[in-house]
Amino acid sequence: MADELHPGRPLGDWLDAVASERPLPAGGHVAAVVTAFAAGLVEKVARIVRGAPGRAALHPIADQVLERVASLRPALLALGAADDRAYALLMETRRADEAAYAEARVGAARTQSDLVEQAAAVAHLAAELETRVGPALRADVATARLLAVAAARAALGNVHANLGTLDGAAVERMRKVTAEAVERLP
Repeated sequence: MADELHPGRPLGDWLDAVASERPLPAGGHVAAVVTAFAAGLVEKVARIVRGAPGRAALHPIADQVLERVASLRPALLALGAADDRAYALLMETRRADEAAYAEARVGAARTQSDLVEQAAAVAHLAAELETRVGPALRADVATARLLAVAAARAALGNVHANLGTLDGAAVERMRKVTAEAVERLP
């Protein structure tokens, strides 16, 4: 069913696929979709702010947020699908030769590292608005920030799980950069 999932499918289909006994979609895809929802909340609040004449002082910030968040939702959905493909390759190669399996593990970790980067962007955009809007809108951007932070932390866990005991300069750099991005989350 994971191969059949796309943004046009009903949410119930997505939930059924996640709850199934099949290995995919799994946590990486779920974290990407959750982050896409968080980006949607940030975009919603920025649009509300932008459309309110009484919030004219915040229009430049809302415009900046909208410009930066607009591409994140579709990119995050694509990243979730990429994570499924990367993890499927990892599962296919686990009984193959050691080099192919190691390469697949790094590939799976890379999609999750990318998710940390994108989730961090969503969290920071939410934080930019959170301190500037009233309580009703603040609740939405706080929800977005918390969802994005949770997804980034989950993705970091996936990076560590996928890399396992692999070593090398590139692997260590991925671990370090990803962990540092999570440490800087708002």
